[in-house]
Amino acid sequence: MAKTSIFSSKYEKKQRRKRALKRAFFFVLLMSFLVLFFRAPLLEVIEKVKQDIEAERAQKEELLEEIPDPIDEAPEEPEEPEEPEETSVAQGYDLPVGVSFVVELSLEDGERTFNSLEELNMEWDVSPSKKQAIVLEPESQDLFLLDVDGNVVDITYKVYENDRGGRYPKESILSTRENFVWSETPMFLDEDTVVFMSQLPWFDQRRAMYVIELDPLSHRFFYQIVATGVRLLGREEAGILYEIGEQQYILTPDYTIIRP
Repeated sequence: MAKTSIFSSKYEKKQRRKRALKRAFFFVLLMSFLVLFFRAPLLEVIEKVKQDIEAERAQKEELLEEIPDPIDEAPEEPEEPEEPEETSVAQGYDLPVGVSFVVELSLEDGERTFNSLEELNMEWDVSPSKKQAIVLEPESQDLFLLDVDGNVVDITYKVYENDRGGRYPKESILSTRENFVWSETPMFLDEDTVVFMSQLPWFDQRRAMYVIELDPLSHRFFYQIVATGVRLLGREEAGILYEIGEQQYILTPDYTIIRP
């Protein structure tokens, strides 16, 4: 086979192909060398990058675990201010003698009770349950029973009857005897009994006790407590404490007289 002339165009193409093959071979050889030489350090770098990424991911997960889960709570509605609880209530009373007044009652858990009637210009007392009160109207000397609902009952001893059957209405005696004490110092002996002192039945300076039973309404003279200067002092746990001279006694609800 004849050799290609160095002056022909085919020869030039052939030479360029050889040079290209040599350069390709050299490049492949160089790359193979580089891969072999740098393979271990490159793998170490890749592994290090992978470890760093994994460590960063684990750290993020730990941080997320420390964050509390959001609690779905309904928005708090503003609390309405509580109205102050009433502790008292005003109650009006109309006495049959044309006298009217208002009493402030205590109020607890919806229950009304009497506390004090000191604001009245009258003698008064409150029952043991504090559900009733009595007042003595000074002009007429009438006694009235009050309850916490505003009801009024006249419990006055209206007519004095002597042993001979004589009857003397209160109004006639008061109109003929100046400064006569028909009733004074009313006091509850118990929930159903009221006592008061009077110049009856002797019309002198002595005072005698009268008893009013409320249910049914009745009046009677209590002859065991009669004296000049007798004073009712107040209701104790055992009964009504009273004084004669310098001696004190207690009248119990069963009408026994004992020493305090």
